[in-house]
Amino acid sequence: MKTHHSTIPTCLVLMIGMLALSFASCKKSPETIGNNLVSDDTYIGIFHIDTTEIVCHSYFDSVATSNATNALLGAMKDPVFGTSEAGFYTQFRPSVAGQSFGSSPVVDSLVLQLCISGYYGDTMTMQTVHAYELTDSLGFETTYYNYSEVATDVVDYANGYQFSPRPKTKVHVIGSDTVAQPIIRIPLSLELGNALINLDTASYSRPDLFKQHFKGLYVTCAPVALNGAISAINLTNNTYTLLQLYYHNAETPEKSMRYNFYVTTSDTYFNHINHDYTQGSPEFVSQLVDGQEALGQSTLYLQTMGGVRAKVLFPNLTHWADTLEDCHIVVNEAKLILPVSKTLTDSIYKAPDNFMLVGYSSDTTTYILPDYLEGSNFFDGTYNSSNQSVTFRITEYLQSMIMETRDNLGLSLSINGASYNASRYVINGPNATTGDKMRLEVTYSIVNE
Repeated sequence: MKTHHSTIPTCLVLMIGMLALSFASCKKSPETIGNNLVSDDTYIGIFHIDTTEIVCHSYFDSVATSNATNALLGAMKDPVFGTSEAGFYTQFRPSVAGQSFGSSPVVDSLVLQLCISGYYGDTMTMQTVHAYELTDSLGFETTYYNYSEVATDVVDYANGYQFSPRPKTKVHVIGSDTVAQPIIRIPLSLELGNALINLDTASYSRPDLFKQHFKGLYVTCAPVALNGAISAINLTNNTYTLLQLYYHNAETPEKSMRYNFYVTTSDTYFNHINHDYTQGSPEFVSQLVDGQEALGQSTLYLQTMGGVRAKVLFPNLTHWADTLEDCHIVVNEAKLILPVSKTLTDSIYKAPDNFMLVGYSSDTTTYILPDYLEGSNFFDGTYNSSNQSVTFRITEYLQSMIMETRDNLGLSLSINGASYNASRYVINGPNATTGDKMRLEVTYSIVNE
């Protein structure tokens, strides 16, 4: 935006010259942040602009996934973002302290049952799951990231078991039990079952002692050829997520018994994600893999699971008031509009519900925007399915940039729940050639000193 001024009587001439424009563009005075900064009789006009320069690009992200809300399991091949395989490392604890399995226990089966709390993608695609025993211990005080790894044995206790998630199947009948939740049941090797049942009673006396002998599992899925899905797992739901050991005693083979192992919030677990972005679309690869950041002006990409986020900068904000001399710009309302790229939308990959926007205070640190503190109804950041876009109100942030009370280092844009949700979003950039464009809509007033 350029605002010209005259050298005679500076602010007065400017405001009179722009008065007609304000009447033509004014719809109503927004009841928003900024109105309370000046008295009503100080306003000379309300102006609207949606052509503020925006510089933006996407870049690779990382995120801490220690004890996240959901564990993630599955594999996807996304035509835009390439391939992703999600798995988790986790400890277990005994359900009953001091467990004794009898004098001659015989393992019938060992099953890892996982409670599905959500999903993303095509759940009809078959998944191939692997489960490896940890050889190194997990640390409760350690921060694990989406790229963190822990040493495991080479034996696959799941033996490449194949399944397709059934997240909408609410009732499962398992023997004499009815499970009223969508679940995944993964049969594991009797070898692991025998190792667990042959531990001495002392190993079952305390969780920490048990974890010295059984450090946990790494559960993950192999890549898929097309589509695929990632399931969100409620790992600490001790009613439905269980490591189930079925056994009997040789003396009483007709009497089948079961012992459960749990994961609780006092145990350590984290999500591990493998991404291969070279398998993405040519435009995505050019911007993200090859580093052609200028392509972000046409299309922006967002992905959870330590995938992709975006940087958004309004480079010319500090120049807005340069020519006003004895006047001030008061921002009545500022909205950042993020329309979905309809050319890259697929019904399999639904838009996320919520997004995050924070300010950069340095190259590596961020801060919460003052508008966020006004509440979610004001700040917004939710996906609007009717107009297929996301809106953030950043009125106070924009005011601070114009007044130079903060450094203008830009904004970090991402999808909410990046450590425990699987989702993605493709945005039409400010220079998109088709469809609605990303833009900053500003309503402002010019007032006396």
